[in-house]
Amino acid sequence: MRYLILAAGVGKRMGSALAGLPKCMIDIDGEPLIARLLRQIRQFDAAPEIHVLLGYRSETIAPLLEGCRIILNPFFDITGINASLWFARESFDRALLVMHGDLVLSDELAQALFTAPEASLVTYDSNVMDPREINIRAEGGRVTRFGVNFTGYSGAYAGAIKLSAHAARLFADTLEQRIRRGFNEPRTYYFFVMRRLIAHPDVMLAPFDFAPYRWQEIDYAGDIAAARLCVGAEGSRDA
Repeated sequence: MRYLILAAGVGKRMGSALAGLPKCMIDIDGEPLIARLLRQIRQFDAAPEIHVLLGYRSETIAPLLEGCRIILNPFFDITGINASLWFARESFDRALLVMHGDLVLSDELAQALFTAPEASLVTYDSNVMDPREINIRAEGGRVTRFGVNFTGYSGAYAGAIKLSAHAARLFADTLEQRIRRGFNEPRTYYFFVMRRLIAHPDVMLAPFDFAPYRWQEIDYAGDIAAARLCVGAEGSRDA
């Protein structure tokens, strides 16, 4: 499997908690978050191909990425996730799993996600029911909506999507068409791409619920303690 880890952002919502470090360098149980993700991928996938999208403080992260392909968004400070994905568009020429670089997954969840049989899936957490989040709606075993400001959602998007080879090409083509037309808002999210995938007759996005597992996405300073607690609980249980 190919994996694309998105780790270009500055983490402005973290305030001063990072002391200038990228979020993916936060210490989680004795190792940087990005190192934990790489270790888990390699633990549960015998032959992974890992691409990592960097921007902010890339020089501090790159030494940890041995064996990975590094992609740079040189405009990380004035662009958002769509631009980062556009810089990584060549990664979408085959099936891949795209994930945010600030995800802390229990080993149990990492194994379930990285070995999931579904060709295409969207992760979410049915325990997080917050109208302010990016949400998904799951109906009949498939994702039927992805975005913000709608009712009847099934839970919050959990920051990872897996795409079949066909879905990956469609994702990249849709993003390319939007970027090339110009007049792009720098901070927009890829909702328009997901709408295209959901509506396409040859793409079936399965919902993958994180609710039964321990995990944490680090968006705010308070999430660091929650992430460490999540991992600590895992260690205590295994002991």
